[in-house]
Amino acid sequence: MKEFLRYIPLLAMIADLAIGIYIFTRDPRLRSNKLFLLVAVGLATWALGEFMQRTATSPGAGLAAGRVAAFGWCLVGVFFLHLALEFTHWRRRRWAVILLISAYACAFLFLGLTLFTPLIFRRFSSGNFAGMREVSGVLRIPSELFVVALFVAGIAVLLAYRKRAVTTEERARSGYLALAASIPLLVGLVTDVVLPLSGVESPFSSQAAGVVMAVIVAVAVTRQGLLTTLAGHLGSTIISEVKDAVFVAAEDGTIETVNEAALYLSGYPEESLVGMQVDKLFVGGSSVLRAVGDALEGQPSTALVLGSDGQAIPVSLTTGQIYKRSNSLQGYVLVVHDMRDAIRLIETEHRLQLASEQIERERERLEMLKRSSEDLGKFSVFLESVLENIAEPIWIKDRGGRFVYGNEAFLDLTGYAREELAGKYDEDFYWKKSADFLRRNSERIFETGEPIIVPELRVTDKGGDTLTARAITAPVKGDSGEIEFVVGMITDVTEQKRLESARLDFIRIAAHELRTPLTSLKLGFDILARETRGALNDEQQRSLDILSLSIERLSRLSRNLLDLASMDAGLITLNLQEVELESMFAEAAAVFSGEVAKKGLEMRIVVPPGTRPVRADASRLSQVLYNLVSNAVKYTDEGSITLTAADGGDGMLLISVTDTGTGIPASQKEAIFTRFVKAQSAETAREGTGLGLSITKAIVEAHGGVIKVYSRLGVGSTFSFTVPAAG
Repeated sequence: MKEFLRYIPLLAMIADLAIGIYIFTRDPRLRSNKLFLLVAVGLATWALGEFMQRTATSPGAGLAAGRVAAFGWCLVGVFFLHLALEFTHWRRRRWAVILLISAYACAFLFLGLTLFTPLIFRRFSSGNFAGMREVSGVLRIPSELFVVALFVAGIAVLLAYRKRAVTTEERARSGYLALAASIPLLVGLVTDVVLPLSGVESPFSSQAAGVVMAVIVAVAVTRQGLLTTLAGHLGSTIISEVKDAVFVAAEDGTIETVNEAALYLSGYPEESLVGMQVDKLFVGGSSVLRAVGDALEGQPSTALVLGSDGQAIPVSLTTGQIYKRSNSLQGYVLVVHDMRDAIRLIETEHRLQLASEQIERERERLEMLKRSSEDLGKFSVFLESVLENIAEPIWIKDRGGRFVYGNEAFLDLTGYAREELAGKYDEDFYWKKSADFLRRNSERIFETGEPIIVPELRVTDKGGDTLTARAITAPVKGDSGEIEFVVGMITDVTEQKRLESARLDFIRIAAHELRTPLTSLKLGFDILARETRGALNDEQQRSLDILSLSIERLSRLSRNLLDLASMDAGLITLNLQEVELESMFAEAAAVFSGEVAKKGLEMRIVVPPGTRPVRADASRLSQVLYNLVSNAVKYTDEGSITLTAADGGDGMLLISVTDTGTGIPASQKEAIFTRFVKAQSAETAREGTGLGLSITKAIVEAHGGVIKVYSRLGVGSTFSFTVPAAG
């Protein structure tokens, strides 16, 4: 009995190789046949290793036999899964590709572990039945379960395909293949997993089921046409010699064979066409196949083929049906003739006819243009008159930077006559030092198509006087939509700038003049407060407090006016340094601690551990926090005020001041950052100049940050701004 059991793997190897070679030679071009041959070779290699192990007489020979078998059992599962996906035409789906790559990677990993480590086979010892028996390593059972999982996955794919298969033949083929794989799988579960886990040595291997599997596949090949294309019946030589495109499709519409002309017509490679549904290649593919049974075979019809580039190709289609010996339908042959050349001839004749009609219409159009040219001339005179009467200088340049037009005001500015202006460049004028700047602006307009506004430009007139001007340059497009010229207009803003400078000077002088008496007032008040401390009655003390608040308001107004003047003049400077937010928050909270305690409010500071310092001007940042916390205290009668810091992203830190006060009306959220505007209504009116938030916004933007407000009436407000993080 032991001698008989010893030769079971050898018989299985012979059967596996025989059926594999038989199926491969039936149609060597079919990818599924090649994969089945790999499955058969894997099973045969596995069986060979089993036979060597059962005839081995030493542990070394047993180890060599186990490694030979490993080449089979490590790879046969992934070969079978690949075959199942190929058989069911799922190989082009992304998940299937990822699954196969992962399965092949794991299979080669287990093969490597088997060949070079004791994790799969720890050692070999004498068996109870014959040869050497393996002593499993820690990964032996997981490796076997991996092979089982691949077979189960392949069987699941086949059974899922069987459920959705249209024809009885396809259901039978997938069923045969799933059944053939299930037998060695079930036997292997018992012999290679269950019995070893129970500590029992199996008298024979799962290879004993290889013969049964080979018989089932052979029956399916001969009776159901398993792993055989229709081209095998038609003859590949005949198909390849046909000059028109030939597509051979199975009964369910799956393309099985194509010739070179089909590849050229569709633009697809052969591996993409084989396995594709007719529905995806032909417009109305299903109706094309259904029409075969309704029409006489050999009668051509028109259709559209969808090429690989998405183009619809008009074709003449001749179809035929393929029947089995039992007279049941097996598939279709589609012969496709490209009709594009014939259509081009028809289109050429049609274009000639259209061209003659177009010529006639063009003659009529020229007559209309001739009649309207006089009207256009009158209109151009009107436009030129409008431009000449505009007080601001206007000019037009071409793409080369040459002046082609200037109105009367521009000619007065330059001192040139109209006939002298044409063809001149900026370098030809007395402002040639600015020529490079002006030329770059013009080139930028031609590139972007966007107008450019220069708010302040120094311009010298022909008398040598320097003017301050505002320049606007814009593109002029032609009929084709391309920019052909640029037009510019110069507005003299010298007087406006002079008035603006005078206003700033007045503000600065007024603020400075206010500071001197305010300093004296504050000094006198401090002396008076010290001398009268405890000697005044309530009414006198209240008057003194009002005087203190008035002096403070005037001082704050003076500082704000100076800040505004500096900001308008662009004179604001920043002394940037690293500033710790927690200490800055504590300082702001300490300033208002008295008012907070008086109102019964809660002051919170939230600075998460590890928060980076900011790079800012400490005094200016303190001014921002003072303004925001001051407003929060002013408009909050109960609840809390919270100062928080967080990472705002892009190298910025987000600082927020949140209160539970009266809130800001939605209509005023944007206006509150404007000068002399306060967020107030009849219920929320408070004292103030309305300058604090406009100054706050200017300081934040000078740091490169932005400030925003989020508020709900009766709930509270949050002012958030960003500043650069240090480091």
